[in-house]
Amino acid sequence: MDANGFRAKCEAVRSLIETAREYVSIRQVYLDRGFYQVHVVSELEQLGVDYIVRARASSGMKGRLSAGAETVVDDYTMQRNRPPTATVDVTVFAVPHRSNDDEHVWFVTSLDVDSSTAKAYAAAAFRRRWGIETSYR
Repeated sequence: MDANGFRAKCEAVRSLIETAREYVSIRQVYLDRGFYQVHVVSELEQLGVDYIVRARASSGMKGRLSAGAETVVDDYTMQRNRPPTATVDVTVFAVPHRSNDDEHVWFVTSLDVDSSTAKAYAAAAFRRRWGIETSYR
C-alpha cells in the first residue's frame, strides 16, 4: 500500500474519533484486522485513546508463544521498515482460539494486560465489536 493508502486510513480513523468525541466520551476503541497497521496504531496513540486491535500474527509474535502456553502477554514494537516508515511500542497478547485448539487469536493494545486479564479483554473486544456491527447491518 502506498503512502496515500496509509494516510487515507489514518485520516478516516482520526476523523471518526474526533467526530465521536463531540458527542460521547470514548473509553476504548476496538478495531479488526483491517486496521492492524503501524500507522493506524500510531494515530490512535497520538489521539490518546485506549485501543484493542486484532492483529495478524507475525513470526516475531508467534516466537513469543512457548510450547503449551495458553496465553501470551508481552511488550512489542510494531514497525514498518519500508517508506513510509513508522514504529510504535504496544502490548501484544494472544489467547486460545475458541474453536481451534492449535491456534491463538492475537491483539495489540495500549491497555495494561496480564495473563489473568487477557481472555477477558479478548472476549470484551469481540463481544462489543460484534454487538455494534450486527446492530448496524
